[in-house]
Amino acid sequence: MTGPDRIVPLYSSSHGNSTLIKSNGAYILVDCGVSCKMTTQALIKSGVYPEDVSAVFLTHRHTDHINGVKIFSKKYHTPIYGTSATLAPLDVLYSPVTAIDENDIVKLEGGPEVRAFPTPHDVPGSVCYKIVNPENGNSISVMTDLGRVTDGMKGFAKNSDVILLEANYDPYLLENNPRYPYPLKKRISGGHGHISNAESAAAAEFFIQNGTKRFILGHLSPENNTEEIAAETFVNYLADRGLVRDVDYELSIARRFEPTEGFTL
Repeated sequence: MTGPDRIVPLYSSSHGNSTLIKSNGAYILVDCGVSCKMTTQALIKSGVYPEDVSAVFLTHRHTDHINGVKIFSKKYHTPIYGTSATLAPLDVLYSPVTAIDENDIVKLEGGPEVRAFPTPHDVPGSVCYKIVNPENGNSISVMTDLGRVTDGMKGFAKNSDVILLEANYDPYLLENNPRYPYPLKKRISGGHGHISNAESAAAAEFFIQNGTKRFILGHLSPENNTEEIAAETFVNYLADRGLVRDVDYELSIARRFEPTEGFTL
């Protein structure tokens, strides 16, 4: 497993999330929220055999992040990591399981260091991750299902080489979605659900000022966002603050239903 570090979002939306990261020669998955079959197909399409995945790190226990992990563990016996609250509904797994704390640092033998940090999402034990290559210092952060972006989260992820950053919804589309009842709209936008395109851009402004130059916008809502709106809002927000795409930062949008090219470090 030689070659450069990289990040490849395999799936990214409320229908299912999974991100492939290669760091220090090891492959890990952050979340396994689609079926084992779909995860396997996406891995192979990305040039990786599922048997080569060293570990799966789960961010939280919502089904769009853990839906495929039971069958994946049964078929490939891949070690699974997550907080106790995240692992609780996965009562039967067929591979080694390690419960981590919300501020843990996991050092994978012969691989990267995986750091966890709590997020104010509306489920116990929710975390984001920063994956650090101890050999060259490369770092990749996965930050979705945030609720809101706290100062602690900013400090945790700053100086990352790449951040997969949530840009879940456009406020106008959410507010005017007739299929979403008012309580669901409040749950999404109330500080414990998801962050909007503009909130994502505001966080990115801080990260750019603190060393991050590559972003992937992820977890876009199929109902309340589009790739075009997310990118336009993000780029325009930063342009108003003197930060120009492809000059001050690079931007990619994670596809909902197929692997995205991502970035190679």
